[in-house]
Amino acid sequence: MISLNLQYRYSPCRVIILFLSVSLLLNSCKKKSIYNHNTSLLGTIVNLTLITDSEKRANRSAELVFNEIGRLEKIMSPFRQESDVYRINNLAMKRPVIVSEETFSLLETSIETSTRTNGCFDITFASISHLWNFRRNPFVPPRRDEVLKLLPMLDYRHIQLNPDNLSVKINNRKTRIGLGGIAKGYAINKGIECLRRIGIDCAIVEAGGDLQVIGKKFNNPWRVGVRNPREKNIILSLTLDDMESIATSGDYERYVIYKDKRYHHIIDPKTGFPSKTFSSVSVISIDPVQSDALATALFIMGGRKAMQFVKHDKNISAVFIDLDMNISASEELKDRVILLGNKVIEWF
Repeated sequence: MISLNLQYRYSPCRVIILFLSVSLLLNSCKKKSIYNHNTSLLGTIVNLTLITDSEKRANRSAELVFNEIGRLEKIMSPFRQESDVYRINNLAMKRPVIVSEETFSLLETSIETSTRTNGCFDITFASISHLWNFRRNPFVPPRRDEVLKLLPMLDYRHIQLNPDNLSVKINNRKTRIGLGGIAKGYAINKGIECLRRIGIDCAIVEAGGDLQVIGKKFNNPWRVGVRNPREKNIILSLTLDDMESIATSGDYERYVIYKDKRYHHIIDPKTGFPSKTFSSVSVISIDPVQSDALATALFIMGGRKAMQFVKHDKNISAVFIDLDMNISASEELKDRVILLGNKVIEWF
């Protein structure tokens, strides 16, 4: 509400000008609303939440974002024959394969992250992923000898990149790659870039639990939830600042209970079996690509090593939930977290 305290000494001319200015201001501030859109891409559901002044603009914004993410799926999907990843997995063990600048850059980032995390993040997990097909009915875990036979193929050092011609060569005939642990982060960031280019400054782009925000929600920070790994409720919520992202890796996303034992999709590259460290890891940073990759890496790294990694990297914060549902979180998140339920948080 705008309050005007006009005194009689103002001239009529000045009063008219003042009222005209206020009128123009009010007309320019159209009421904004929240709009939600979603579609199936990247093997998951991509959700877009944005604040703007018309449904037409919201629809057009969603179309641009989904088209952009769809474009990325075409070049990075392991299933599309025209994609870079498909061609790498079918040709790069025979000869170098030239890929797009975007794919090459993401491969570089993947290998850098593998090096930083001592191999806890490794896109060659795809060499063994077919053994862990949780859609198979009935699901039966692979035998240890089956896993050990393929384990030597799972090593990011088999990937050779040539920046001179953007080519990729794989030095093992059975090694395969998959960008599922990093491509979602890249895709949501490209979606955010689309929105910023067209003047949308308050939004969330989310894909499969990874998300990035811009701006605020009606002058308040966006607040997002972290799921309870053993139930469908939210265990805690936290605020995100402009351009921050959060990515979560959990043992509840794709899993099967077999003979009272949980088998999930986050495979430890060193063993070839599902990691037995945490039930959920969330990473917060302004780089959604790193949030995405490090959530997986820290999940596999486990325990105090993961916490020490976060403490020494000033660009990230994290929330860990262990197998007993104990919660640990970066100390700098203290003023941003609201805990739901009767749990306590160990700050580090």
